[in-house]
Amino acid sequence: MKANPKILLYILMISALGINTPLSIVGIISQIAEYFHTSIAISGLYVSSFTFTIAVCGLFIPVLFSKYERKRTFVSILTVFAIANFIIIFTRNLYIASFFRILSAVFYPAFISIALTVCEEIAPKGQEQDYITKILLGISIGSIVGLPITTGLGTIFGYNIAMTWIFAINLLTLILIIIFFPRIEGKAKSYEMPFSSLKSKEFILATLGIIMMPIGASIVYNYQPYFLQVVSHVYTYKLSIFLFIYGLFSIFGTWLGGKLIAKRDKGTLIIFQLVCGGVFVLLYLFANYLIPVLILILTFGVLDGMGYNLIQYIEASVIPDSPELANGIFLSILNGGIALGIAIGGFLVDGFGVMSIFIAGALFLLLAFIILYYVIMIMKIPLKYSK
Repeated sequence: MKANPKILLYILMISALGINTPLSIVGIISQIAEYFHTSIAISGLYVSSFTFTIAVCGLFIPVLFSKYERKRTFVSILTVFAIANFIIIFTRNLYIASFFRILSAVFYPAFISIALTVCEEIAPKGQEQDYITKILLGISIGSIVGLPITTGLGTIFGYNIAMTWIFAINLLTLILIIIFFPRIEGKAKSYEMPFSSLKSKEFILATLGIIMMPIGASIVYNYQPYFLQVVSHVYTYKLSIFLFIYGLFSIFGTWLGGKLIAKRDKGTLIIFQLVCGGVFVLLYLFANYLIPVLILILTFGVLDGMGYNLIQYIEASVIPDSPELANGIFLSILNGGIALGIAIGGFLVDGFGVMSIFIAGALFLLLAFIILYYVIMIMKIPLKYSK
């Protein structure tokens, strides 16, 4: 292939950023409710429908698309996103908007999964994890940078303008792929689900272990703004600024996670659970001290960003012969774990108070540590970069 791998990598990274921006409307739920004349609860379902769809479709959609030529796949999916978001700008019918939001989410796992597979294929030898990390950074930046932009546009100018920005970034990435991306043939000749790998004890235990990570992290992440308001008394613009800084730390964590996995994968995978769980315990113990709380939450931001790499790496290791499926399962675990964490956290906050999120988060990370220690150190599953 004559194209410069780094140019292709950054095109895919920008595309991953763009395709992730529909997730950023979480910050304008009240504007959505006003625009569609519905309740906050229904608006929340409209927003979360994207994540739930990804969690389900990530299990099979990437494999279905794995045999097709890569550029055609990318162009087709980004075209669906552009058309869907264009229609969403103008419709005032919540059912129509929901249909097109869910439709675009159906194809999201195929795009991200194949982008991860392609970037690993085009990477120079020894730089595969760095290339994968760049795509994960695109996903992370899309959420972190997209959230304040979408929220700002939505609160100042309204829902339509916020959706216009999302449509524009999707259209830009579509144009970049059409103009600069070369033809790359798919690898799979026919659709074959690797059932032997999916039924293996290694896959089942590894997957059970890593789904505990996004559940535990999500319980804390999604309710830490509420904790900062009611316990630490951090409000309004100070809260927004701090959460943006948290996002920057998370981006750094995604980069750091890729570097650590490439150098010390076993140690990183095991120690991560203990460190993250320890941070949650310390947050519980020092909840009434503002400066330690802020430092600990920023530390969690770094760890939260690292989690993207760890989940993707384990799935790629236990299903080495089907990278599209492994990446699809990574997306399902990530989004499904987030959804479960939000639900569990809401129940805990209502029933036991906001401080309970730290204990619950630590317990899920402890379960992840026990299972992954057994899988990695006792069962000795083969990891991609282990010697």
